[in-house]
Amino acid sequence: MDTFASVLRSVCLVAGAALLVAFVVTAVRRRSAGASFGELADLMERDWFSAGKVFFAVLTGLVGTWAAAYVGGTRGELTESVAVLFPLGIVAAFAVCRFADGAGGRALGEKAVALVVAPIALGAIMTGW
Repeated sequence: MDTFASVLRSVCLVAGAALLVAFVVTAVRRRSAGASFGELADLMERDWFSAGKVFFAVLTGLVGTWAAAYVGGTRGELTESVAVLFPLGIVAAFAVCRFADGAGGRALGEKAVALVVAPIALGAIMTGW
């Protein structure tokens, strides 16, 4: 399980970093084209990753770590868990913004899977066991 958790941490870290870099590149391009900071904030919230969704995914991931500790795993400190779960929150929020909100909107169930179920399960695996 430790090997799987290490691979999962690496994948989320690389994906989260790639999303942040891609957003920064897009923001710089839009800003040089004359977009205001308000338009950039709206772009981030609508098309990339909402800060509230990232925060919610991190909190549900923490619930997964606490559930894993309750079942019998070991939960790390809060500061360690948040550092591991933050890239997961970015990836989950991006998935909701791009796939669940796009193309005419999707069902609430798909958003719940991306922001609740997946972070709880991944949080349990990544920091709990």
